[in-house]
Amino acid sequence: MIASSPASIRLVEALLFQTSGPVSRTTLARALGEDVEIAQILSEVTRRTEGLGFELVSVGDGWMFRTALDLAEALRAVLERPPERLPRTALEVLLLIAARQPVTRPEIESFRDAALPQKTLALLQEKGLIRSVGRKPVPGQPQLWATTETFLITYGLRSLAELDPLLEGLRGPL
Repeated sequence: MIASSPASIRLVEALLFQTSGPVSRTTLARALGEDVEIAQILSEVTRRTEGLGFELVSVGDGWMFRTALDLAEALRAVLERPPERLPRTALEVLLLIAARQPVTRPEIESFRDAALPQKTLALLQEKGLIRSVGRKPVPGQPQLWATTETFLITYGLRSLAELDPLLEGLRGPL
């Protein structure tokens, strides 16, 4: 493996600033070359950004810059538009999908013991929080739903495993 150079560190920083979402290991390897020590470069980027208004975080299968946690509230207060809140039903459905994915609409309705308006799934899909991942091979072939990387980014998660303690009661057979 080739050690990190100032040029490769700067290139990674530029990539992280340029993209709106996480930068994958594959993208970094493509930019830097397969023989470059990516972990060492990311460690150096983390060191260089220490104490700044943003930090390097691992999200999903990549890395991105995010506002430093200690500044998040102050920044939120300055922004003109408050973050849009999802309706309670949409949050319930989103948590069910995160816990049981891939899951069908009838399965969600069965667990909630209530009808699920199509507009709820449409809203979550429009926000990029869920996506269709195919159809279940049963009569009627209902769509299967799963969360997206945008879901992880929005809620500041590296992976769904971080939700395990919260979702324990939502898992298991229907």
